[in-house]
Order: sequence, then C-alpha cells, then structure tokens
Amino acid sequence: LYDLSEDTSRKEWLNDWLQFMHKIGKPVTRIPIMAKQVLDLYELYRLVVQHGGLVEVINKKLWREITKGLNLPPSITSAAFTLRTQYSKYLFDYECHRHNFSNIADLQAAVDGNKREGRKNPLPGTSTTTNSSSTPPSIQKQEQNVKENNF
Repeated sequence: LYDLSEDTSRKEWLNDWLQFMHKIGKPVTRIPIMAKQVLDLYELYRLVVQHGGLVEVINKKLWREITKGLNLPPSITSAAFTLRTQYSKYLFDYECHRHNFSNIADLQAAVDGNKREGRKNPLPGTSTTTNSSSTPPSIQKQEQNVKENNF
C-alpha cells in the first residue's frame, strides 16, 4: 500500500490506520486483492468518507461511483458486495474512530435494509405472495386431502 503512491498524506494515513488497527486488537496481516490487484484501502477509505461514510454509501447505493473512483473494471459484478465486505473488515472501525459518521448498529440496519429491499421487487412473472413451505402447491393440496380424510 505504501508503494502505490509517493503521496505523504497516504503514508501518514497508512501509519495512523495500521497503528489504530493494532491498538484495537485487529492487526492487519494481509491486504485484500480485487481484480487481480491490491485493493487500495487508502483510496477506498478516502472515497467512502467523501460520500459521508459506509452507511451513506450503502443507503444511497453509491458503490458504482466508488468502483469508478478505484478504477476497477465495470465487469466485476460483485464489486459492491466485495468492497462493502472489505471496508467493513478493514476500515469501518477506523471511520467510526475518525469521523463518527455512524456506528455498528447503523451499519447493521443499512445492510439489513439493503437485503430486504432486494426482495421487494420480484422478477417479472413471479408471484408476489410468499409460500413459507418449499413443498409445491399441488403436493400441499394432496397432503391437505389426506389430513382431512384421516388417511
């Protein structure tokens, strides 16, 4: 990460971040890889903070802008999930420490809300009613007939 740029603010940030992570008992021993290259955690952090922090990025669905800012290929279909996961693991504690945009409860609510929202609009041609059973309706009808007739 130090070698990605000669920028002194990058080096200062990395020193502070690594020291913080060690202090909270989460020393960084590996740097994540994405699209066959080192994920620039400094730039990821900078971009997310510019957009108001992780919870805001999740709630406003700003991952496409973050992906562009990191110069990642648009063909990475799991970019939003991967970036969110890596940010949560490596950077969210530091964001909370430095900026206090949100907390872990806010993050959990945003993630849960994002999951629920993904289920609101079913694919065209699918039913909006939910069936709590994985048993097909025709089999359920047969089972009901058996119960009613005490077979």
